Amino acid sequence: MNILVCDDDFSIANSIAKYIKNKFKHEVFVSINREEALNVIHSENIDLLIIDIVLKDDNGILLAEDIQKIQPNIKTIFITGYGNVYYENIYEHIAPQGFLEKPIQYNILNFFIKQAENEYKKKTAKLKISYDFKEYLITVDDILYIQSSKRVCEIITNDKTYRCYKKLSDFPKELPEYFARCHQSYIVNAKYIASYQSGQFTLTTGSIIPISDSYAKNAKNLYLMNFGG
Repeated sequence: MNILVCDDDFSIANSIAKYIKNKFKHEVFVSINREEALNVIHSENIDLLIIDIVLKDDNGILLAEDIQKIQPNIKTIFITGYGNVYYENIYEHIAPQGFLEKPIQYNILNFFIKQAENEYKKKTAKLKISYDFKEYLITVDDILYIQSSKRVCEIITNDKTYRCYKKLSDFPKELPEYFARCHQSYIVNAKYIASYQSGQFTLTTGSIIPISDSYAKNAKNLYLMNFGG
């Protein structure tokens, strides 16, 4: 798992990075400003961003929002020295995984890292299905959407369609949180959403995924969580 720590106080950023490297053995990058953070984002696939809300001459909330536009599936933990002053404002821009208050409490950091690890394992996991006496392993992150038709579910990836006898309602517990039910017959992967409007998602492939009234709130929350609205 790749982690980016961004704090204009290098000693804090470096301390967090060293702790994570030593305890969890993940790859950790350190930045102290927007330019350095974006350089990392453009060159590395980052799974978790740990960023200070107040950066010198910058706004960590807006920087995190810009970073998520480049890498929509990144998880964000905010560092704050101001209690809950900024919390309400943050949710207008981004849905963070959590908050770390200064001085850093490493037991709380541990909790957030383990949460992120669980999501990472799901993302890189394989979905096992069977159909016509054959078994298939599908990389979860490659799935565009899942469609149910009568008793058969079709799992659509960029290059192949798989079929299996399974209820659509059985899939969410096997998938990361950026998958969500948006229709009685559809589960969509937010990673591939290009645009959202009332009644439908348009995917990066051009596919149109319908949104039913009963799942409209689900669909909206999925979009806001991954793209900040």
